Amino acid sequence: MERLSSRGRGTRVAATLVVVVLTFAGTVVGNDFWFPFAPFQMFAIADNPNQPIMVLRTDGVDTTGRRIVLDERNAGVRRAEIEAQIDRFKADPSLLRSIQDAYAARNPGKPPLVEVDIVEVQHHLRHAQPTGEITEVVLARWKP
Repeated sequence: MERLSSRGRGTRVAATLVVVVLTFAGTVVGNDFWFPFAPFQMFAIADNPNQPIMVLRTDGVDTTGRRIVLDERNAGVRRAEIEAQIDRFKADPSLLRSIQDAYAARNPGKPPLVEVDIVEVQHHLRHAQPTGEITEVVLARWKP
């Protein structure tokens, strides 16, 4: 085994000090963009244990009146994609037509959709435990 040279030790000490300083600065004043030298804020703050948990769902209603949950398999849309653009859909519900078109393309022969909704499902909590109460709020609705 060879010993590390003075220059090698100095380089390692300097690199360690840089990482320590960046991590300290990131912890004190950094934000998510400083990762890995700052904590993700989304994981650093606890939610209120008595506030509802919100989950978005995309629904469609076909010509028979049946309500269908639209997802990646039957409409090619992921919940994360809807969540990322929820403000656009709320401002212009006609954008939901693209989901209806995707559903029709993936489900030939099934009754077409006559309505597409983005629904916020609120799961109510008390002391961080589900109460069983669920509230659904339609955030955006498109009908041809």
